[in-house]
Amino acid sequence: MYVIGLDIGGTKIEGVLVKATSVSLLPSVLKKIRVPTEATAGRDRVLGNITGVILSLCSYGRENVRGFRLHGIGIGTAGFLKKGRLEMVPNIPAIKGVRLKGYLRKLLLRKGIKALLFIENDSICFALAEFMFGAAKGCRNVIGIIVGTGIGGGLILDGRLYKGRDGGAGHIGHTTIDPSGPRCGCGQYGHFESWCSGKYITQRYIAAGGRIQNPDPKKIFHSKDAVARKIMGETYEKFGMALANLINTFNPEIIVLGGGVSNLPAEFYRKINAAAKKYAYPAFSDSVKIVRNSLGDDAGVFGAAALALKKKGNNS
Repeated sequence: MYVIGLDIGGTKIEGVLVKATSVSLLPSVLKKIRVPTEATAGRDRVLGNITGVILSLCSYGRENVRGFRLHGIGIGTAGFLKKGRLEMVPNIPAIKGVRLKGYLRKLLLRKGIKALLFIENDSICFALAEFMFGAAKGCRNVIGIIVGTGIGGGLILDGRLYKGRDGGAGHIGHTTIDPSGPRCGCGQYGHFESWCSGKYITQRYIAAGGRIQNPDPKKIFHSKDAVARKIMGETYEKFGMALANLINTFNPEIIVLGGGVSNLPAEFYRKINAAAKKYAYPAFSDSVKIVRNSLGDDAGVFGAAALALKKKGNNS
């Protein structure tokens, strides 16, 4: 089976063409493309970048793979589709309200591409990838959290994707941790995202008077200055509160972290584990694992591809 997977983020769009021999095995990548999202450049530019990646991957398959037949296209994007329209995409505001599936379907049909199209929240795709191929393989109750420009989550409950009534379940970045905190990109205050995402860790450091040149979470984590220690201490505490809420609500076996902040060293995981255990009910928190993903930056695209593979596997 040949499948395309796309991961649409606030900073970049990454796409892969993969070959899968089994739904349960990690597919092999035939071609990978990465382009800037250009989230502030307007709706037409963002949609053009999305379609450009899909068409380039299709062209590669047609030109380089004998007997090529595209079975499906999976797309992971910020936000979710409600009645066909994208909602809750604060980091890519240009595509809010777009009927992405209908738009892409028409365009692809004009290009002679009839493959089935699947679109889900990018964090759902991340959780699905780690559940099917990565750190959570073999588990049945999994929470995947992407901690990058923003924070999103995906839920696997009793071995099945849980999406909620409208497909918006798992928007844990927009749960309120402490309303005295910074204003989130969605307009509200004190969200998990506005305390602990990479973007807001950096903003909080700058606002507190930090003097690191071109700061980012990695530099702030490794710095010994007082402002950096204060900001990271707040981050561990708020991160632990958010994880404790998830642990108490869903009683997962494992929480898998992805995104840029997940690449911080083991000390980061020790600190957030300790904070989570402080706030979570002990009977739930004692055995839950909080770990870094095993698929790296490719988790999003593999999860998007898995949308199509899973559907194909269920139908075959």
